[in-house]
Amino acid sequence: MSVTKHSLEVWDPLIRLFHWSMFLAVTTAWWAEGRDLQLHIQAGTVLAGLLMFRMIWGVIGERYALFISFMPSRRALSRHLRALLGFRAEHYPAHTPLGSLMIYALLLTLLLLVCSGMALMGLQTGSGVFSGWTDVEFSTEIMIQTLHGWCYTVLGVLVSLHLAGVLFESLLQHRNLIAAMISGKKVLPEDIYFKTLKDKENM
Repeated sequence: MSVTKHSLEVWDPLIRLFHWSMFLAVTTAWWAEGRDLQLHIQAGTVLAGLLMFRMIWGVIGERYALFISFMPSRRALSRHLRALLGFRAEHYPAHTPLGSLMIYALLLTLLLLVCSGMALMGLQTGSGVFSGWTDVEFSTEIMIQTLHGWCYTVLGVLVSLHLAGVLFESLLQHRNLIAAMISGKKVLPEDIYFKTLKDKENM
């Protein structure tokens, strides 16, 4: 039996621009590490600006960009996890509960990565917002450098899990979730679509 499907725009243009710009900035910083320090710093600076925008847009932006809109409950997380373990598809207008946790983890890791990178830039080149850190002990610099490297490693793991999760959910739901982040639209079953519209009207 066929199920009626509807397309719903959930990702606004600014969120999509942020997502792909962040991907480009992170990829550039990763490639430039050990090859081109100046390019690495420039990519990190762009990333800092993008994160600042995301923090603001997560408070005043469109509905599905708001942090509060995808804060998952323990019940929702448990239900989603059981569905995944049972290879059952569950449809959500925006992020899945586990996907929401991944977004928070990625943003937090990126924030720590950028802050530690800016601190290192101030210590080692005397520039940036931490340029006044001239009397910091060498052990502190080593600690910050270790934190930066640790965040880089954690980010790699999180990105790998994120990509695997997107692929798995795409196969499970028979939806192209990557295309949704390009077009901004997700294809939803009829019941989820109309429930989402009703919730939107009651906001």
